[in-house]
Amino acid sequence: MDSDKKPLIKDFTPNPYSVKYNDIVDHLLKESVEDFEKSGKFSDKILLNLYNIFGTVFERALELYEERRVTHISSSAPIVKGDCYNRNNARWLLQVKGFSGSIYTLFPEINFCTCLSFRNQVIDNRVIFTCKHVLASWLATIDKEKLLYQQITSQQFQHFLLYQSFCNHNATCFATENGLKITVEDAKCMQANAYISRPLFVEYYLKEDGTGNPLSILIEENGVITDCSLKTQNPESLLDFHLEEENVYSRVVLKTELLKDILNELDPTSEIIELLLSPEEPFFRISTNGLAGICHIELPHDGDLIENFKCNTAATTKYKLAHIKPAMKALSPAYKVSLRTDTCGLLCFQYMIKTDEGSVSYVEYYISPVIDLDKQE
Repeated sequence: MDSDKKPLIKDFTPNPYSVKYNDIVDHLLKESVEDFEKSGKFSDKILLNLYNIFGTVFERALELYEERRVTHISSSAPIVKGDCYNRNNARWLLQVKGFSGSIYTLFPEINFCTCLSFRNQVIDNRVIFTCKHVLASWLATIDKEKLLYQQITSQQFQHFLLYQSFCNHNATCFATENGLKITVEDAKCMQANAYISRPLFVEYYLKEDGTGNPLSILIEENGVITDCSLKTQNPESLLDFHLEEENVYSRVVLKTELLKDILNELDPTSEIIELLLSPEEPFFRISTNGLAGICHIELPHDGDLIENFKCNTAATTKYKLAHIKPAMKALSPAYKVSLRTDTCGLLCFQYMIKTDEGSVSYVEYYISPVIDLDKQE
């Protein structure tokens, strides 16, 4: 490292949830992209600044990046274009193989990882801004030479996304003559359902071998056969999440690109997201309250990206942002999303997903509201 090069960021004490820290991170990441594009490498000055901001997390991320542990998975040509700020329409994902051998799947533009470090240090204790897996994937997408590529079909990509939505929880499978329903729950506050109808299968039949026997799945695509057997266990009782039609007070149908833009603008330091739906102005408003202050995002009740807006009465409901984030994973394969709320505040996202053959399948997320006990007293 050249001794005459001084870091741009000096004697800076990181506070991942201060406005100043977020501004510096945003500036440094953009500067790093520009620096690499000029010289084809990360300069010593940029590397030192990144270390000053992210500390030992950056050291570990640099090891993952140098060892080429990041894979770009796409349903199209394996090319990553543009910087990391304009990927709303990306049809690709990143996978990082950790030092333990575990695989972590990351979504474009989302600072989120399923690793324990992210959960404990970023979400729970708020002592770091991100984890080594997210940083390593960001470095690799700038330096394409360190990035591995895997191309899959559009159908495989949709199946992959569906799997990622459920893979971190125990799933309960309901099999009927009409198809499969797969359900997962999180802390009895959030429930996700995937509906795989019978027409989506070339061959579909049911056979009961008794409790504890494995579930057998046979998949054939382009002459390649995958035969797998999944362990089963006695299912746990599930809450009956559903919306009674007479209790639904609002229904909004919108294009997924609009919801992507909204969710990407949410303040990650806010624990709570507030949803206001009203038959009068402001009609549709989403609010957060984090270290950056109070932020309101208002949407029109009509427009090209909103196909239907119905609201009987004005209501404001709060939800945990940590419960909203898992619902973001199903956005990529969906072409349309329906948002409904009832008089109890239960929120339902229903994603409509089209297959290459034109069939439609659905993924639903039910999210319980945050109850304000002070207002109930």
